[in-house]
Amino acid sequence: MLTVGEVYLPVTQDTYGLTPSGKLRLFQEQFISCVKKENADVIQLIAPTGAGKTLCFEYLLREGSKVLLLYPTNALIRSQMGRFKEEGFSAINISAKILKKRGYERAQELGGLIQRYDIILTNPDIFQAIIGKMYVSLEESLIQVFHQFEYVIYDEFHAYREFELSGILTQIALFQNMSRCKVILSSATPKSEILELLSLVRIGEDRHAPLVEDIIATSCHHDEGEIIRHQTMVELHQGKILDHFEDVADVLLAEVNGIEPGKPQILFIFDTVKDSNWFYSRLFKEYPELYEFAEKDNGYDTNQIGEVPDFTKPILISTNKSEVGLDYPIKLLFMEDGFSIDSFVQRFGRAARHEPAKCYIYTKKEINSLFTDETIGYQKFLDTMEYVTDRYNIQTKSVRTLFTFRQALAIHAYKRRSEDLMAYFAVESGPSYKLWRTFFLVLNRYDNEGLANNNLDRLNLFLDDLKEACKSLRGRSLQFPVRYQRGHEIRQTVYDVLSVLNRVPAVVKRTDDGLIIEEDSRSEEKGPFIQAITISYFPAPISYPKRREQFRDEIEKIAKNAVTVFPEKQQGFLLACIRSLYHSIDLDRIVLPEEVILWNNKVIPLSEDAMEFYDD
Repeated sequence: MLTVGEVYLPVTQDTYGLTPSGKLRLFQEQFISCVKKENADVIQLIAPTGAGKTLCFEYLLREGSKVLLLYPTNALIRSQMGRFKEEGFSAINISAKILKKRGYERAQELGGLIQRYDIILTNPDIFQAIIGKMYVSLEESLIQVFHQFEYVIYDEFHAYREFELSGILTQIALFQNMSRCKVILSSATPKSEILELLSLVRIGEDRHAPLVEDIIATSCHHDEGEIIRHQTMVELHQGKILDHFEDVADVLLAEVNGIEPGKPQILFIFDTVKDSNWFYSRLFKEYPELYEFAEKDNGYDTNQIGEVPDFTKPILISTNKSEVGLDYPIKLLFMEDGFSIDSFVQRFGRAARHEPAKCYIYTKKEINSLFTDETIGYQKFLDTMEYVTDRYNIQTKSVRTLFTFRQALAIHAYKRRSEDLMAYFAVESGPSYKLWRTFFLVLNRYDNEGLANNNLDRLNLFLDDLKEACKSLRGRSLQFPVRYQRGHEIRQTVYDVLSVLNRVPAVVKRTDDGLIIEEDSRSEEKGPFIQAITISYFPAPISYPKRREQFRDEIEKIAKNAVTVFPEKQQGFLLACIRSLYHSIDLDRIVLPEEVILWNNKVIPLSEDAMEFYDD
């Protein structure tokens, strides 16, 4: 058993009346001073989980400013809404689900809500949909909402990857050029590449890169501050949680009777939805005395039909959904090590926020030998774990390509306001939207001549897919109804069809309402189950396990054959643009397959009349 030490942060006097204790943590006071000085265009707020970043936001709310708070998950929005309401703030959570109108009136409804409230919580997806002109507005006036805010906060900024970041940078360019608002990027695990990416945004008449100021919560000695993280007893195991199911159950049996219901105090974080579902089912079948104390909340359960999860039960079973925003008094944590050190830090941060805790960590490699001492400091523990888990590095070249591509699409979509958008999207930072406007101009000139070219037609279908994906922040996905075993009952949810078909044994049935997937809870097959997929502009199916490599190979062939009809000077330019695009994208966010071919050669058609799209 390894003991990971406490974390303390320095404190100072609260001269703003924000806390009952009369004390602020030093980084909170530094944040407020930075805001008051008004020098920085962007504030990067870096503090450990549980350090009190939300109090910094509350200061802005108390000032009476118009504040937009953007969160990566709806669960985090709901959590923060609850806190802000308890503090007496009048805030609104704007989501696609609360909008009642359709068509032109829907854009008016959204614009009216944004104008009416001074404190708005939502996800950045809605603002990307505005840029993508997914809301119908004849006057194109909805884009003006970027002009309304004094502060824009992107919380848990580490949660976004290249595709999303390209959209968020586009948003920041509009926020800062249309209103000169201050942007706050908040995270416990920031990325060094972010500063490089922010330099792509150019603001003001002199088109300067945003001035960024870092506010960093630095730990101190225990007698110099107050505790934000308590001592944690850590036990390390190799493998997955399910590999140690009986041992885990024994621990739960010993612990659960001593815990009062009311809030989750025992948390499981699995790497996959599939494993968390299977663990919950095994509790029901093999340990009913534990099952009655357990609740599950993962991606499946978010959109399920039926009762919402009961968060008064002491055991919560989840996935990376619980990495951000979950603030329960977790005394016992079972966690898999995640997919990166960022994921690991966020998971480990869910426990010991309110009192000492015990944590069972399940890793892909045997790592006990890395820890020679029985006691270790918190930061040294994380530094050691960084050698074990992968570090995710943002591919800045991909972000730059998609950032400028999205800008060109917005300029084309907003024809009445294209001159304004061209002024907001600077060209001073290197390759810009002008490259993509030229690219489309060359392609369209040939298309307008009306000459037949099958390869060019195929290439345009790929580009249409990419344009459609770039209208939204996270790209495209096929959402299907799924019936699955949830503990003691059958529930229906909505989930990405490819994820379900590849990870669990399932059958697909056609109903009056379209296709529905039914999981086979009796099967013990492990998967993966998808053999191949068909894409409309490819002559043959491509292997699903090798889909990324084969997709690039096929697009390369199509592109080479397509550009032969262009003048020689233009061929190299077109190929360079196409290659930069297909090297920058994640296929799963762009393409909606026509068919799925399962491991047993069964073909599942994914026709449009069977699809259900959710844009929340």
